[in-house]
Amino acid sequence: MAKNDIKKIAIIGAESTGKTWLCEALARHYQTVWVPEYAREYFNDSGLYNFTLDDLVIIAAQQIALEEALMKKAVNFLFCDTTLITLKIWAEVEFNEVPLFIGEQLLKIKYDHYFITNNEIAWQADALRENKHSRNLLFEMNAEAVKRIGGSYSVIKGTEGDRLKSALTIVESLRR
Repeated sequence: MAKNDIKKIAIIGAESTGKTWLCEALARHYQTVWVPEYAREYFNDSGLYNFTLDDLVIIAAQQIALEEALMKKAVNFLFCDTTLITLKIWAEVEFNEVPLFIGEQLLKIKYDHYFITNNEIAWQADALRENKHSRNLLFEMNAEAVKRIGGSYSVIKGTEGDRLKSALTIVESLRR
């Protein structure tokens, strides 16, 4: 399969809904690479937890660069743990505005399919999570953002096993 035939699958949703686990599991199953959420690296490296719109632009640029670099290593599929949709939502929730760069790039970067992880997995605290009480709102904002850009999507529900089984069925349908 040529590199331009690689299917890009975005996995988005509220915090602590199994996005990273699902990316890792899918990449392992398909023996390919996956794109981690750059924001985690950025905040862990910087020790910064109060972020600005400028921080979101830096994170967006690095997330894009990471996707582009890992696309070169992908085999058939590239699974992306979050996208600029996440940064758009952070900007809306925290600042009531979206940086122009993020808005423009969101319209340019295309994915073959989005998985939106549902919220029934119990929330797990960590140093970077802060939206424990707004998961339903964040789920809705993710779904609305994908609809607004005309993206193809599926909601991934249930236990980890259910989620992986559903995701594998959908990914297989994208091969055709």
